[in-house]
Amino acid sequence: MQFFISQLLLWPKSKKLSVRTLDFAEDKVNVVHGRSRTGKSSIIAIIDYCLGASRCAIPVGTIRQKTAWFGLRVRANGTWLLIARRSPEKGTGSGECFISVVSDRVAALPQRLEATHTIKQFKDAFNRLTRVTNISLVEEEDAENSQITPSYRDLAAFNFLPQHIVANPNVLFYKADSYKHRDKLKRILPYALGIVDAEYLIKARERAREQKVYDALMKERETRRIGRASWVAEINQIWDEAVALGLIGGEDAGVGVRFSELRSLNAAYLEGRLTDNLVRPQYGRLNELFREATEREVAAQRTLDDLVQEVRDYERLAGGAEQLSEVVDKERGRVVNLDWLKRSLVRDEACVVCGSTTAHNHAVLEELSAKLEDANRLSKVLRDGPIVDRQLEELKNKLTIAESELHAARMRRLRMEPKSGEPPDSLGRLYVLIGRIQSLLSALKASQGDGSLHQRLDDAEERIARLDEYFENCGRERREAEVAEQLDTLIRGYAKWFGLNSKGTVALDQNELTLSFARSQGKPKDYLWEIGSGENWMAYHVSTFLALQEYFTRPKRINGPVFSFLAIDQPSQVYFPSAHSGENPLDEYQSQAESLKDREGDIEDTRKIFRALSRGIERSDFKFQIIVVEHADKSIWGRIKNVHEVEAWKAKGEGLIPREWLLVN
Repeated sequence: MQFFISQLLLWPKSKKLSVRTLDFAEDKVNVVHGRSRTGKSSIIAIIDYCLGASRCAIPVGTIRQKTAWFGLRVRANGTWLLIARRSPEKGTGSGECFISVVSDRVAALPQRLEATHTIKQFKDAFNRLTRVTNISLVEEEDAENSQITPSYRDLAAFNFLPQHIVANPNVLFYKADSYKHRDKLKRILPYALGIVDAEYLIKARERAREQKVYDALMKERETRRIGRASWVAEINQIWDEAVALGLIGGEDAGVGVRFSELRSLNAAYLEGRLTDNLVRPQYGRLNELFREATEREVAAQRTLDDLVQEVRDYERLAGGAEQLSEVVDKERGRVVNLDWLKRSLVRDEACVVCGSTTAHNHAVLEELSAKLEDANRLSKVLRDGPIVDRQLEELKNKLTIAESELHAARMRRLRMEPKSGEPPDSLGRLYVLIGRIQSLLSALKASQGDGSLHQRLDDAEERIARLDEYFENCGRERREAEVAEQLDTLIRGYAKWFGLNSKGTVALDQNELTLSFARSQGKPKDYLWEIGSGENWMAYHVSTFLALQEYFTRPKRINGPVFSFLAIDQPSQVYFPSAHSGENPLDEYQSQAESLKDREGDIEDTRKIFRALSRGIERSDFKFQIIVVEHADKSIWGRIKNVHEVEAWKAKGEGLIPREWLLVN
């Protein structure tokens, strides 16, 4: 997105003072330079704060105390805007914001501001301005953080290189040092790079929803299948009782036929012709089934008892083996070191025990050694390879099955026993059975639903197949490869401009959010934190951000959501580091390049930074803007083209807050 910062603005709290302005050029590398503690680094924090940062990084002290509002005049896609945000009273940012459309970069500024937007309204307005989609980045709607939607604020990671990031080996992107921002940046990166668009995100969410529906339907089908299986025993029991009462003939039939017969029997009852179906009762059949069920239960109990006893025997065997192993180990500890005896008893020499000369001891020792070795092997086998583990496992599995079979046999026998509450007369038992048939039919009908499950499954499969076809043909993998190749080529090009010669092929690792270096195929990659020094880390950071800005300002991406500016805080720190007090070696000299001739190498390396920045905006045809705050002065970078001096704060009392502001309470 074409987004240029024309002015940085500070409205004073005192009505006697005028608005403080810093003017930036759109087509330049804008440099604000000066001594330590002049407010240089606050410039980047102010820009971030005015663009809606949740946390205010503007240092507590004079700047906040003297300023009522912080603001920017910007040109966004050809429209001039004046945006501002009230100075925070505490560490968190103020929720009072101001947005106004202005005619141009020289339009008069209001001397006093009143809030026009809350911070939420402000962010909503900028999301619309940048045309960031409001589709969630999380595919599953009911997943944790499922409402993570992209925001222009997430894309600020491509605009800022603050002092603690610009040469950081562990963090490449702004705020990626916190898990929350890191995770969201990883999610938004494919969208920011144009690998996926809003349509893709919508389809991904739809695919997740359809899969959830399909899984629920499959679960329902499995539940129905299990439910139908559980009704089989009930159907068979009712059938047997119906045969005994003479409601149905005694011909054997499958469960499907039995169910149909029971349904016909209920229909006959409802139509008042139940007596037409009566045949000769067969109580003998019921008694035979009860006898068979009892015998099956007894057999299952006997099998279970045998298995229990076998398991106990094996467990005792395992315990005995363990005890034997312990005994063998104890006896081994009591045996004299045979190796020592063998070395000591040499043929024709005196025995170390009795002093006699004989060869017989060797045979005795060899036999003793063989016996001890056998004991060692037995001990090792008993300890390292228990002989009953597999058998115990198999027996316990059989025991589980036998327990289930006994339970099933017992329940079948109990269901067939006469119930104490049943009517004593056969006609009463007949009507009780009819009631059970009706209850069974009603339950089965409820479990089967409306009969549309199969069709709903087919429809869900068809919708998923259409979405999968979209993902297969949308070209995401191709775009990923193309974008990766473009970015990696750009990064390598800028790295060469810095004179970096890496030991591997450098690439942007979108999963790790850092740079990787592939040495050769088959070998592990190195990462940014594993290579080089602070100089290399700074150079690779700047190279990556110049590559990203060049990529974002190409014709196909120029209308994307990423702002077209880059703000960098003190990239020269790797050559001229500041002390803990904030003092910097460059602060001591009015003309740094002339005064530091003994550090000509560091001066020249600092110039490389500005040459690379100049080259970056040239290569993008000046479609993005760079703002740098620095200790390095014009004597170092003044002759480099496309570099614009915004302000220099080298004299005492100069800085972001004017002298006259300091004199007014």
